[in-house]
Amino acid sequence: MFFSRFHAMREDERGQALVIGAIALLAVAIMVLASVAVGNGVYQKIKLQDAADAQAYTTAVKEARAYNFFAYTNRAMVVHYCAMLTFMSYLSHAYYLKNTVGRAAGVLQYVPYIGAVFVVVKQLIDRWMDIVDALTQALVPILTALNIALWLAQEAMLAATSADLALVGTSTALEKTDPKALPYRAMSQGGVSGAIGALQMAGLNFLNADAFLRQIDDVQGVDRLGITTRGKLLSSSANKLSDEKMFKYRELMGNIANSARRRWTAVGKGPTLIGRKWSINLLVIKVNKRAMSEIKSFSERFENNRRDQLFASEDIRIKLCGVKCKTKFTYHIGVAADHRDGYHTEGIGMWASKTAKHHPWLGITPFMLSRPTFGDPHLRKFGQPNNLVVVTKDMIGKRGVWELKSRSLYGWTGEFEDSGTLNMSWDRVGGNSGIAVRHRTGGMMALSNARAVYHRPLAWREEPNFFNPLWEARLAPLETNPANRMALFALIPEYQTLRAVDSRLFNY
Repeated sequence: MFFSRFHAMREDERGQALVIGAIALLAVAIMVLASVAVGNGVYQKIKLQDAADAQAYTTAVKEARAYNFFAYTNRAMVVHYCAMLTFMSYLSHAYYLKNTVGRAAGVLQYVPYIGAVFVVVKQLIDRWMDIVDALTQALVPILTALNIALWLAQEAMLAATSADLALVGTSTALEKTDPKALPYRAMSQGGVSGAIGALQMAGLNFLNADAFLRQIDDVQGVDRLGITTRGKLLSSSANKLSDEKMFKYRELMGNIANSARRRWTAVGKGPTLIGRKWSINLLVIKVNKRAMSEIKSFSERFENNRRDQLFASEDIRIKLCGVKCKTKFTYHIGVAADHRDGYHTEGIGMWASKTAKHHPWLGITPFMLSRPTFGDPHLRKFGQPNNLVVVTKDMIGKRGVWELKSRSLYGWTGEFEDSGTLNMSWDRVGGNSGIAVRHRTGGMMALSNARAVYHRPLAWREEPNFFNPLWEARLAPLETNPANRMALFALIPEYQTLRAVDSRLFNY
């Protein structure tokens, strides 16, 4: 009886579907779990890469905003210089009116019937000269103080941006994009030789801050931010024409301000007798009225002067024309503002007399100047800094699983190995032991690079500068220049190994 039932059970095929279904469900479950694990891994890597891109782009945005701030404030300084020159032009023209039309009106006021008109004319000219003189004396120091305030704002922006890049500029964008993302230890640890002062940082943070500073003139050496060097422009003793560093600031800003003058300020214009520029031809006599206003510098031997001057003048020249026209008479009126309180000149030709203590002016004030790219342009990418960012994410965790590693003369050795805590795939995220990225990062690493670029639409050849606010941030290939490659090799040993394994990934 027992054997017959056992034989029947062996021949019975009912229930096979259950076994096959269980095996199939197990296979499907494994595939689903594997798909979920791979998908989650890809998602986490994409999220980490987005965080790296966001951090790099944010860093470049900070640099572009700082550079554009320098450009806007430099342009504001130019506007102030042009306003000073305009007031100096009004002043020289007021002196001209007083010493020509005003003197003529002073004589004609005694003419019967029409003398009263000239009395009013003379009084109006005198009042106008007093008003313009008072306004110029008040506004020139005010505008100079505003330029100094703008310069101090530039220095504050420079220091704040540099500190942000070197010290704390590695967390904000990461936290908002991927809270699990962490700056790689090379971003803020290790040592960099030659670091100076408050910016003596290490790793990529220091390199990013240094790349930002290298686009600005006079920031190397002991004076890391360059504020002491630029500040010499305010000194009457240190600001020497023979000092190349000082000369380039005064020459550049002076030329830009002069080129931005209005036509009336620069060369004058107006109706005959009362305008700044006019001419009269009377047969063999030609009368020319000329005017000008500019920022100029004198030789250091010129009365031991500060050299920087706001200067405006009005000149009347009378020429006798026979075969040739020769100047026979020149009447000159000029006003100047400089470090020695300025002066006022008036008179005929070389006998013009000077009145000192007229208008004080500190001269060209410091401002932020971009560095030319003649040296190592391939490393500096024509004044456009790169910002490397490396972030990691620990997706493995530590379970304290002891694993045998290798056999030596003294037997087996072992260590606590990172092991998977989320799913079966994490224990190999970041490569195998040959490229031990996972041992240093906790599983994932993402690299990104962004640049603060200068670009004028349809005029890409324009040299980067701090007068046109055309800076913007863009993501860029990792190896945008050789300096990036060397930094990656030094800070991330695995990067060089990866590059050697498949160089096609890094050829741009």
